[in-house]
Amino acid sequence: MKRIYFFLLFIFSFNTYSHEFNPAHLILNEESHFSYSVRFFYPQQYKYNSPEIFYPTNCSTSKVSKSSNLKNIIENYTLTCSEDIKGKSIKFSNLDFLTDALLSIYFDDGSSYESIAGSRNLQVSIPLEQSMYPVAYFNLGFDHLLKGIDHIIFLLCLIFLVTGFINLVKVITAFTIAHSITLSLSFLGIVTISQSVIEALIALTIIFVALDAIDNKRTKFPWYYAFCFGLLHGFGFSGALSEIGINNNELVLSLLFFNVGIEIAQLTIIPVPLLIIYFLKDNLYFQNIKYYLLLLIGGVGVYWFIDRIIGIFY
Repeated sequence: MKRIYFFLLFIFSFNTYSHEFNPAHLILNEESHFSYSVRFFYPQQYKYNSPEIFYPTNCSTSKVSKSSNLKNIIENYTLTCSEDIKGKSIKFSNLDFLTDALLSIYFDDGSSYESIAGSRNLQVSIPLEQSMYPVAYFNLGFDHLLKGIDHIIFLLCLIFLVTGFINLVKVITAFTIAHSITLSLSFLGIVTISQSVIEALIALTIIFVALDAIDNKRTKFPWYYAFCFGLLHGFGFSGALSEIGINNNELVLSLLFFNVGIEIAQLTIIPVPLLIIYFLKDNLYFQNIKYYLLLLIGGVGVYWFIDRIIGIFY
């Protein structure tokens, strides 16, 4: 009964942010000498406070044409500069913590440049030479996991279910293999599932694993959970990448860099809770804190599930 009470308490008293990581994308195509067609799309949440872009002082923009779809607002206009923008900077403003902006520039000489701007670094410097590797997609993958609260919570619950270093390695490996498979299949269009449905199912995985962790169910095959649920999380990871697409000629390499970014972020997060659990596993106060933390996580998972199910139909 106490467990039900806390679930209901957290569902209705926490207005928990449940929206997925949804990046903006600024695309510049050089149509003629120093003249660019611009396409900028960003999430609907910025409808009344749109992100601003500050181009080099030698550039001017035409009148903006706006349109929208279910998730994004799209701006189209022309950027005209008196000289090359290579070696110059482009700055963004009004980007919140969960919104990064991918900048893609395609020059008329066949070269291109891509980079990421976010709340931590709003300014992008355009280099004189083209980079050999699509590093921007590594940064996008890294940020996607760090800002994907639901994915982080799921990993935390998995850690609570695991005993022993070998089991942990199996769990992380299974989760990595699984989400890599569905990330690739989904982005390449081989398997297509509604992103709204996937987000709701991800919330359901959090509830399921949180309940098992509360009951201290030490399953013999935690990697099985990690693999099966990792397949769903892979579809979730592909959502951000599918929204902006990969517009360069290095599809496989960009997809690989995005996935590696996710893995590095995952490995960055895991050690801290793992060490805390290891050193405090026999501490009674920690066990109580863990119990209520898992109740909180389960309650938030229920809230997300309900919120996302409603979002499918409305």
